[in-house]
Amino acid sequence: MSNRKIGLSLPTSHIIALVISIVLMFFSRFIPVPGLPATGAGVLGILVGAIILWLTVGVNWTSLLILMALMTLGELGGFKWVTQNSFGNDTAVLMLLCFMLAACLTKSGFARRIAIMMMTNKFSRKSPWNTILMYLAACLILGWFLPSSGSILVTLPILDAMMSEGGVTKEEHPAVGVMMALGAVVAGQLGNGSTPISHAVTIQGIGLYANYVPGGELDFFTLMGVLMPIAVICLIACWLVFRFIWRPDVSCLSEVDFDALRATVAPMDSREKWSAIVYGITILVWMLPGLSKVLFPALNPIFSKLNNLYAPIVALLILQLVTLDDGKPVLSYKDALGNVGWNTVVFIGCIMCVGAAVSNSASGIKDWLTLIMEPVFAHIPAAVFTFIIIAVGVILTNFISNAVAVAIMLAIALPLATGVYAGSINLVLIGLLTINAVQHAWATPPATPSSAVAAGYGWLDTGNMFRWGMVIAIINILLIYGVGSLMGAILL
Repeated sequence: MSNRKIGLSLPTSHIIALVISIVLMFFSRFIPVPGLPATGAGVLGILVGAIILWLTVGVNWTSLLILMALMTLGELGGFKWVTQNSFGNDTAVLMLLCFMLAACLTKSGFARRIAIMMMTNKFSRKSPWNTILMYLAACLILGWFLPSSGSILVTLPILDAMMSEGGVTKEEHPAVGVMMALGAVVAGQLGNGSTPISHAVTIQGIGLYANYVPGGELDFFTLMGVLMPIAVICLIACWLVFRFIWRPDVSCLSEVDFDALRATVAPMDSREKWSAIVYGITILVWMLPGLSKVLFPALNPIFSKLNNLYAPIVALLILQLVTLDDGKPVLSYKDALGNVGWNTVVFIGCIMCVGAAVSNSASGIKDWLTLIMEPVFAHIPAAVFTFIIIAVGVILTNFISNAVAVAIMLAIALPLATGVYAGSINLVLIGLLTINAVQHAWATPPATPSSAVAAGYGWLDTGNMFRWGMVIAIINILLIYGVGSLMGAILL
């Protein structure tokens, strides 16, 4: 028989955090909190315990523990309520479908084609700085349509290929590779933060907004209309920082053989064409409810009934039912399912349920928070409050997971916006800018998966990631507020 001892596979710090969180989540309802019912104290304890777990232990199995704690609050609805508001939540299901759908762009090679074509066009060939701008633009565009981990895994190998074609090595020209690897992360995150297409944190934010704002809904068209201009302006600002402040010697990029790089892209086959067409139609259908308000007002009552789940379900059915010349479907069910980030889906389900508990009238937390915070913010103008939320969101998300950051910031911003600032602040705008701000995450590896991937890829070192990442992030605080306010005034 084995003499091996059975124990917890966690470091001591994680065990301490786990114990504290369990006490908070399962016993706080028995601790009187002035102004809060027992249910509210329980929900508050679960929220604080969840944040501790997410920041210290992780966001995988801990989500199941958090859901178990919510089940103990029978006043909310118990097991059935938790199931409906977590894995039965539209947001979690939509994220699952988006993961599956995004596989068609990466598996078919269409995503790589877009990047290579942009980087090898006439404008890109004119100068090394044009090449860098086009590389960043390609990363941004892919970031609009792919998860951050998906877009970075497409663009970093292209960076390797481009450097190889130009004879650029990490040893001889370290600054160039560092700059472009960081740029790939920045651009990808800017893309992720400006569309809800396959982006977990953005979709998570949309779901939380609906929880905190009664009858509230952020449609895809409005979100993209406000946030995509922010992404473009921030990308240009990033490039300007690279060119005029950082200023590494990029002359080595003039040796890149663009023709050889373009030759690595094979002619478009039927699988790639089907993938691009179906994905494009899906995006159009997602935008129809908001787009019809502007272009076809008479049809808006019809299009507004389109649930966000319809389009990806139909798209996935088409991709798996259409058989190509090789006898295989455009996208096999196995490939689609293998592209799913199950940790993310479970985490989003947990986040949605916690958000629903905080906003539930049985908890009383929204009214309690308004009562507590009103003296603090009573004399702070709504515009200043919005700027503070953006600034805190950008700084916070660079030190913790952006998925955790969006949960924390919306839990603060929206109750205050609907309470202390009721009637004096545009709820849609502050919701959108908060969701966007927490995705300007690239200064540290824990900030987002793409940062971790880039840090481990070889080109990017964590020192430069932090130094220049924070410079770009701080500049972007001003741009988010300025450009966001302008687009909000135009569209909202």
